[in-house]
Amino acid sequence: MFSKIKPKETLLGTLALIVVALVMHFMPVLGVIIIFFAPLPGIILWYRSKYSFGFAALISIMVATLTGSLFVQTFMIILLLASLVISQLLIQRVSKERILYIVTMVTSIVTLGAMMILQSIRMFPYAHELLEPYRKVVNEAIRIENLDAQSSKVLEASVEQMAIQMPAFIVVGLTLFFMLSLLIIFPILRQFKVATPVYRPLYLWQLSKSIFIIYAIALLVSIVTEPSTTAQSISLNFIIVLGFLLVIQGLSFIHYACTLKKFPIGVTVLLIIVGIFAYPLTRLIGLLDLGLNLKSMLKKR
Repeated sequence: MFSKIKPKETLLGTLALIVVALVMHFMPVLGVIIIFFAPLPGIILWYRSKYSFGFAALISIMVATLTGSLFVQTFMIILLLASLVISQLLIQRVSKERILYIVTMVTSIVTLGAMMILQSIRMFPYAHELLEPYRKVVNEAIRIENLDAQSSKVLEASVEQMAIQMPAFIVVGLTLFFMLSLLIIFPILRQFKVATPVYRPLYLWQLSKSIFIIYAIALLVSIVTEPSTTAQSISLNFIIVLGFLLVIQGLSFIHYACTLKKFPIGVTVLLIIVGIFAYPLTRLIGLLDLGLNLKSMLKKR
């Protein structure tokens, strides 16, 4: 086994992972930048030698444990898992979009699972506890503005909704993170002779029609169920995550329409930016595109 470990790559990769762990512990502000490059060492190590990856992962987790920070330990485990998944998918020559979907799904499940376990043993605060500072600000605003009972109830309900929808926000945040991280690290990986795919143009992105059905079911459940029930909480989280995917689908349609009509690049970029800010309308366009196949209808005209 030790003969299969590549000394140079293992040493450099281990040092890089240790640096990531220490930066996240001692300089979290700098960690905000480092985090986008953090998957690089693990991806390269798994691509070159799985044994080297295993050795580096063991050492880096030990260092993370020595920091005494539960956050750093959890972060390193999730980071190493994400690196492993991305690298294995690169070996299998999977498309960049599929890599994005799979790594987001895996890390989301692990992140939410870790949060639930840590919350059950009281080592991580519940969502309503995390939002307590925000709740205090809202209560202070209610007191200063001297709002009526109805307005106060609406603001308090908004805080409760944020707590319920936190899992969905985590999934959306991870999707955006990996979307940007893959965009940054893939050109770097090519310098290390790691074969990487390229993003297809936005107008070629096409989600599965099953998302249309799941979104419709989630909407129906949210309407027919009582507020603050488990069923409604689950449906609301599905609506947020799937709604985010529908926005991407809507932007894909806007790009497709602009490409088909041969609009100038400047106009296309402007319309996409408008679509991002007007995301409720873009989400509706994405929903209609999935349900009615607007791209095909537009092409036939």
